[in-house]
Amino acid sequence: MAAKTLLEVFSRYLPDGETRSLMERTFLSGNMKVDRNLRMIEINFTSDTLIPKVKLYKLENDICKSYALRSVRLFPIYPKNLFTETYFSEIMEEAYRTNIISKSFLQDYHAVFNGFHIDIEMMFNDGGVEFVEYNQTGRKIADIIYREFGIKYEIDFKKSNHYIPRSKEDIAAELLKWRQKKAPAATSSSEGQTSVNFGTNHTEKRSSVYDTPANMFTDESGYLHIGYSIYETDNAVPLIGENFDISPVPIFSMTKPQERIIAVGEIVDIEIRDRKIKGRYPVEFSITDYEGSVMVRTSITEGEVKNYQTLSVGLPVAILGTLHYDTDFDGELVLTPISILQIKKVERMDKASEKRVELHLHTNMSQMDAIIPPDVAVATAHRWGHRAVAITDHGNVQGFQEAMKAAKKLGMKVIYGLEAYYVNDEAKAIYGDSGVTFDDEFVVFDIETTGLSPLSCKITEIGAVLVKKDEVLAVFNTFVNPEIPIPQEITQLTGISDDMVKDAPKTKEAIQSFLDFIGDRMLVAHNASFDISFIRKAAADFDLPFSNAYLDTVSMSRYVNPDLKKHKLDTVAEYFGLGDFNHHRASDDAEMCAKIFYRMVDKLENDGIFTPAQMSEAMSDHTDPLKLSSYHMILLVKNKIGLKNLYKLVSDSYLKYYRKRPRIPKTILETHREGLIIGSACEAGELYRAVLEGKPWDELISLANFYDYLEIQPISNNRFMVANRTVANENELKKINQTIVKLGEETGKPVVATCDAHFLERTDEIYRKILLAGMKYDDADRDIELYLRTTDEMLEEFSYLGKEKAYEVVVTNTNLIADMVEEGIRPFPDGTFTPKMEGAEEDLRRICYERAHSLYGNPLPDIVEARLEKELNSIIKNGFAVLYMIAQKLVWYSEKQGYLVGSRGSVGSSFVASMAGISEVNPLPPHYYCPSCQYYDFITDGSYGSGFDLPDKKCPRCGTLLKGDGHDIPFETFLGFYGDKSPDIDLNFSGEVQGKVHKYTEELFGAENVFRAGTIGGIADKTAYGYAAKYAEDRNLTLSKAELNRLTKKCIGVKRTTGQHPGGIVVVPKEYDIYDFCPVQHPADDPNSDIITTHFTFEYLHDTLLKLDELGHDVPTKYKYLERFSGMNVLDVPMNDEAVYELFRSTDSLGATPEDIGCKIGTLGLPEFGTAFVQPVVIEARPKNFNDLLQISGLTHGTGLWLGNAQDLIKNGVCDISKVVGTRDSIMLALIRYGLDNSTAFNIMEFVRKNKAGKPLPENMITAMQEKNVDPWYIESLTKIRYMFPKAHAAAYVMSAIRLGWFKVHEPIVFYCAYFSAAPDGFDGLTAAKGKSAVRKLLDEIKNKDKKERTQKDDATYAAMEIAYECLGRGYKFLPVDLQRSDAKLFLPESGAIRLPFGSLSGIGEAAAQKLQDAREEGEFLSVEDMKQRTGISKSVVEILYNSGVLNDLSETNQIRLF
Repeated sequence: MAAKTLLEVFSRYLPDGETRSLMERTFLSGNMKVDRNLRMIEINFTSDTLIPKVKLYKLENDICKSYALRSVRLFPIYPKNLFTETYFSEIMEEAYRTNIISKSFLQDYHAVFNGFHIDIEMMFNDGGVEFVEYNQTGRKIADIIYREFGIKYEIDFKKSNHYIPRSKEDIAAELLKWRQKKAPAATSSSEGQTSVNFGTNHTEKRSSVYDTPANMFTDESGYLHIGYSIYETDNAVPLIGENFDISPVPIFSMTKPQERIIAVGEIVDIEIRDRKIKGRYPVEFSITDYEGSVMVRTSITEGEVKNYQTLSVGLPVAILGTLHYDTDFDGELVLTPISILQIKKVERMDKASEKRVELHLHTNMSQMDAIIPPDVAVATAHRWGHRAVAITDHGNVQGFQEAMKAAKKLGMKVIYGLEAYYVNDEAKAIYGDSGVTFDDEFVVFDIETTGLSPLSCKITEIGAVLVKKDEVLAVFNTFVNPEIPIPQEITQLTGISDDMVKDAPKTKEAIQSFLDFIGDRMLVAHNASFDISFIRKAAADFDLPFSNAYLDTVSMSRYVNPDLKKHKLDTVAEYFGLGDFNHHRASDDAEMCAKIFYRMVDKLENDGIFTPAQMSEAMSDHTDPLKLSSYHMILLVKNKIGLKNLYKLVSDSYLKYYRKRPRIPKTILETHREGLIIGSACEAGELYRAVLEGKPWDELISLANFYDYLEIQPISNNRFMVANRTVANENELKKINQTIVKLGEETGKPVVATCDAHFLERTDEIYRKILLAGMKYDDADRDIELYLRTTDEMLEEFSYLGKEKAYEVVVTNTNLIADMVEEGIRPFPDGTFTPKMEGAEEDLRRICYERAHSLYGNPLPDIVEARLEKELNSIIKNGFAVLYMIAQKLVWYSEKQGYLVGSRGSVGSSFVASMAGISEVNPLPPHYYCPSCQYYDFITDGSYGSGFDLPDKKCPRCGTLLKGDGHDIPFETFLGFYGDKSPDIDLNFSGEVQGKVHKYTEELFGAENVFRAGTIGGIADKTAYGYAAKYAEDRNLTLSKAELNRLTKKCIGVKRTTGQHPGGIVVVPKEYDIYDFCPVQHPADDPNSDIITTHFTFEYLHDTLLKLDELGHDVPTKYKYLERFSGMNVLDVPMNDEAVYELFRSTDSLGATPEDIGCKIGTLGLPEFGTAFVQPVVIEARPKNFNDLLQISGLTHGTGLWLGNAQDLIKNGVCDISKVVGTRDSIMLALIRYGLDNSTAFNIMEFVRKNKAGKPLPENMITAMQEKNVDPWYIESLTKIRYMFPKAHAAAYVMSAIRLGWFKVHEPIVFYCAYFSAAPDGFDGLTAAKGKSAVRKLLDEIKNKDKKERTQKDDATYAAMEIAYECLGRGYKFLPVDLQRSDAKLFLPESGAIRLPFGSLSGIGEAAAQKLQDAREEGEFLSVEDMKQRTGISKSVVEILYNSGVLNDLSETNQIRLF
């Protein structure tokens, strides 16, 4: 047989003329090497003419794309006489391509031929020659020559005579550009030259998750291809170091150290540390070419920081550097850069003149199933020139939020929709004419087959019984010769082997006999659609008429036996007590099915149902959608009515019909169908399944008519059905699509081709595999290629339909559907919709002026009135008065319950909030005021940062001690420069009253209008890393840190679950309903929850609906207990007590040494100042007053403010803590004092606080500051900041710290009792009662644990017991739990000590503790027996009380007590 040409081998590939000619004259040699799992093909072929490598590599890549392969390698075999010295350069290209040697390493070489010996002279030192010899490079190059020509050569490398030795310093300058004092991968040879260190102290890790390298080549246009990534390397821009020729090595192949190597890829992450090590800043980032990843590490000087700051995530670069093992750190193979060039990534573009519209796309809101962020999907479609794009996530519409923002920004049309889980609840068990009674004859039958699909599999056995009134009248049983092998697993299941059927009737004869047996009777079968589909297909194959009605006993059982969870044949047989049978044999299954059928008929007749028709009618009234199988269906929003209907459907699916997934019943869909466009979806759709099952044409037509359009998808989407033998081959998949096209033609329904895109690029499929593996899917590694395709890619995909039809389904009809969707649809309406509150504006103005007059007199000082009017006018003008009044009412309600309320965020920037009682922070400039006569004195020269720092002073009018207040916070930081920014009022309520506040909100607005704010739990960084690491571990892959980081990145943020905001409340105005804005659901998709949350998240509804942050916090609870135990009002605590401020510098105010309490300062237990992170900053900053503490709070909550910034300024004596940039508001105020106008100062503040990406300060801002002589250090400090904390928030924190600190100093027992009563988590009462040494031992045990072993419980215990140790170190005692004196949960002051509550004993829960207290209050316990009877506590709780010594003084029984 003549050898096949390459054109015949790759018949699907359609080459151009020159390539076609090449393929026609090349012939297959030997067998192909095919690896289906790796999607790799290797072929040897013969050719009589030499083929340039660039053309060969392009051919490999084109074949890859046509067959959706990962790698194609074509190995030529030429006649020996064609090998010449001039062809040697082509041999070297193959060496470079296969990474035998780097092109950059051998960019200057000279090959000298001497017979069958080749000397390669290289412009490198002896170390370079040693390197190539170490890697056996010569032998590997010789192998290429032998493989292609069958000629054996010996190849050696030599240092060129033209090589000029250089000094060690010169070489170091070239390799490292003085970026490190010593090259980490290099050692010095005896000649003073540099050579690569091949030490063994390293970790062997793979740079790629893939097992085979992808193709790398440069095409005729000069573009570099690495797998599916394409780069333009011409006109590269030097970012760091000098320019160089870009001849890279695939990162996949970077497996050994190399002195000079070039990598190309995109930056995945980058970190320039702000703390120097040995005088230099460490830099670490990784790059990927999406076939592998490598870590880049170096350290840089101060002067080099600016250049490295030009590097950013996603930037395409080429890096020349040294590849070595980082033995000083983690032993991994890393790249130390010499030069870095910026190159261009050639993005896929849709170049078609008329473009398609994607109507089926999943974003990363499709739970654990898709990768594309919604905004990226919209941006990609826009960049491709598509008119629109649909967002259709699984069962939810949470991708709408980001898609809408992107659409508005780009002017792009988004088609909003979802892929629904649809259930056909118009249940029936009867198919066809059902005009019979249960007294008539039926044929109950079963078949066995070679597989699951009637399209590709065959019948092997038919068993049937003719029955009437539970009596068998006749039996039919026959094996069937399928004329194809029976798979082994089917034989194991059914017991039917090839030998058993080889002499049986063939399909035509067997089917004809069966049809003769059944006549026109109704058929009965278990899961009848399966059996009927095979009979129907076989009958159709031989033109045998078959139209019998049939009854499905599975559907019948779901109705008749609702108490059964499963309805498999053997399960139902056991349910009716019908005994064992030979399951999975047709004859036995048929007989058992007949018995089950008549048992169910008996139950029906007892209910007055005597015919199948009557049963169908009854079933339709009692169908449970939760028990039905679901199908996929696409719902697209056509107009605003459709949007609201979609929200109703989504809400019902979560609130009423959730079982494993949110279901939409057909009957409910029909009710809310207006304004929706319904598509048939994917292979999991009802129509596709019906085609697959071989349903009759009239039934298919009926199904198709339900939809507005029909959908077909690329063959790769459903290729898994070939693998699992559902269909025989890809041609069967094409036939299904062609059938759907035919259905569209007959019904007049447009047929559209969609991608069902789950990721953007082919290279993204690995991320989805990691997610699916994390969900424990067995087929997670299956390649499906659900990537977003261009128009031309889709036209090529559906070319088997013919050119015109392909264009119709890909372009014409997708645009047709897009045209059906109205313009301007928004997921939620534009504007702000706040509930109405009669008289809100007047009440707010009245309350504020009443409070202001009580403090500052009437008339008000100009500075007060001006600020009050400015704010009130802005608030009322923009419709925010209602929000202020609601917050005021909530605070009033909490205080009425006895609990103070704390504020968060920037609300304290508002003087109206302060005067309305919403915030305790006064934002006016520092000032004195007299509580008796309303005298005031404002300090506006900036000499004080806070009124709490003003020295004590008596009123010059009446002699009363003046109060100090005011923190100098501009209103602009709250509502923006023009006062039109939607206010965000966050309130901290005591956890003990938070629930009541939520209920009070419902009373104010009606429960039907108040919803908890929903949240979306995306995959967090560490979780994503865990998924990637587990994926690698399960596949025995030891991956580099860089590759794991790469695999992690695109998994971050993928939706994992939903939840509820801890205090977020959304209020809908009474004239609207929630579906005007969003759907609703249960948190965590829990159908048993009684909480209803918004489907959209808090932040997206912020500017649309009234949003209240009613958060729970322990500080208001501590205030409550401080007041209860002391009899004082915490608001009377002075804010300038020097002894309290000493807590932040030493332990002197506690009357103990640092050794006594285990801490250098006295801030343990003070909000925000007692943590291990903040304490070192406090110690170093040595704050003197309230303003200094404000600065520290801002520094420790911000990013880029302390390390490498304020810390250095303080250390170097440039300024002290009071002058550094601490909070965002301080920037505006400082710049105004320097002389900048308010607007410029505000704009600079806003830029700095939002500069997370680290962009350089705009030149106009720098110039504006320089013109006003702003200190250079101040400007430089601003450039380092990435996030800032609002001063008002910091003030609220510091105020609570000072109040609690006062009690800690002056009322210590009260402080510790209140602290532990409000925050008992982690407290170990048994240990505390044993004293200081026992507590120290426990703390040391936890501290000495490995970080990986420490649990959350350990951390909670350490935090609580650290404060307990401080308490004991000050000489105070914890009194043990006492049956007669202890409270259930409160730590009570008692004779200068602290009485522990029942709940402080580990293992005693809140309920048991309360039972003990309640029973004791009814009367003293007489005995242990009496206690157990009256409390009803468990044996384990009694045991804890025994072990803790609580019951030592109590007799066992009442009888003993009497004597």
